[in-house]
Amino acid sequence: MNKTSFLKAITISIRTLQVKFLGALCSIVIFAGACSDPSEIGLVLDPGSNQIGVFYEEIPLSSLLVLEDSFNTTNQSRMVVGGDHSDLFGTTESIAYSRLSFNPDGVLPEDDAIFDSAIFNFNIVDLIADDFDEEKEFKVHRLLEAIEDTTYYSFSSLDYEENVALAEGAFVLQADTVNQVRMDLNPDFAAELFGKLTTQDPVFDNIFAFREYFPGIVIKGDPAQNTSISLAIGGGTGITMYYHYEDDTVSTAYPINTIQSRHFNQVISNRQGTATEQIVEKDVAYDIEGDKVGVKAGLGLKMKLDMSPLHEFLDTLENVTFNQILLEVGPVDEYPEGKNPYGALVMYFATDGGEYYRRFDGVKVAVQGENNTHTGLDVDGNVVPLTGNQNGLAYNSETRVYANQITSYVNAMYRSGLVKTDLFLYPNTPSTESGVVSFDAFKRSLKEFVVDKDNIKVKVYYSKIR
Repeated sequence: MNKTSFLKAITISIRTLQVKFLGALCSIVIFAGACSDPSEIGLVLDPGSNQIGVFYEEIPLSSLLVLEDSFNTTNQSRMVVGGDHSDLFGTTESIAYSRLSFNPDGVLPEDDAIFDSAIFNFNIVDLIADDFDEEKEFKVHRLLEAIEDTTYYSFSSLDYEENVALAEGAFVLQADTVNQVRMDLNPDFAAELFGKLTTQDPVFDNIFAFREYFPGIVIKGDPAQNTSISLAIGGGTGITMYYHYEDDTVSTAYPINTIQSRHFNQVISNRQGTATEQIVEKDVAYDIEGDKVGVKAGLGLKMKLDMSPLHEFLDTLENVTFNQILLEVGPVDEYPEGKNPYGALVMYFATDGGEYYRRFDGVKVAVQGENNTHTGLDVDGNVVPLTGNQNGLAYNSETRVYANQITSYVNAMYRSGLVKTDLFLYPNTPSTESGVVSFDAFKRSLKEFVVDKDNIKVKVYYSKIR
């Protein structure tokens, strides 16, 4: 066989290996592109065995923490209540504020209606807790000022009647399930409210009159119990008045709930005595002391990866083919049952400081999914990043590792002129053109994870002609 035939045979062999490799990718189901280690599926890492070698490079990445500025918690469809304590993040508490509403076209009880009961419902759709054998306490208070038609942030708060609870209770909650809990409404307030209903009081003429009388509610938990809940906005969270008439055999319900009601979450953070105590300025990247970093939702504390080691490595390469490139974060520190971290981390572009990198039109840019185009041209012919199909690091609960393939992203930097930036790791489900994500998971709970600084790396498998 002559040299030309030999090279051709090797090229076919390598391509065949790559096809087998691509066919053997064991994706973490929610994202295409999270893969096996090539060494486990037959990619030869011995460049001396033939004229085209497969090389491996493991690039450790340093990590920084950034506290996001103006963390908007308004109308996220979840009220986050309670709190927790951890060695890295200190004590975190979330307090929920919401208006209440009713059906202005609904039938009010007549003046001869007989009161049965009044309850406050919680529709718990996410629970972060430990010690599930212990009861968890929650209280509902009356707002003393109105929730305006404006934007509220994690640092926002309003006055409320702190010394009197409209409802309170303690419950044994269950992990990994929806918990519907009920507590009796304060008897004095229940009698007042029922009296206004049965007398056709003008406060029930319309929603604006009602809010003048009753601006809304505040819901609190006890951070010392290491429990936080996410309540769904809607008919399952709010007040229900039960009544009947003399000849009735069953009660009639009159709901006053949070459906279509403006709401927000206030997050109080005390990080004194922890490694994150030094993080005081917003949108500033901090290299914190110690060997741990992490992400804390609700608080808006996110991780930034310094990608310069990868960029510098790319600058040393010529005429290579990338077989597979993986970004891995983890294993994360062990956590108790009921405190699972988020299932995905979107990789947003970051500036050299602590802000999002934005495209010419102001849009935040994220790493795009495998087999998607990463760059396009603007009207002036300049290379610009695309944004329609986000990629994310997928969490494997067995290995406790966040990982995914970023091969096409690196290829776009190496071959297509994609801008080289650092990356934020932002807990949320990636949004794509075929599956647009309208919610922001980072603002809908107090989930967290902690990881060793040494457990963040890029694994690069590439081929080149010797």
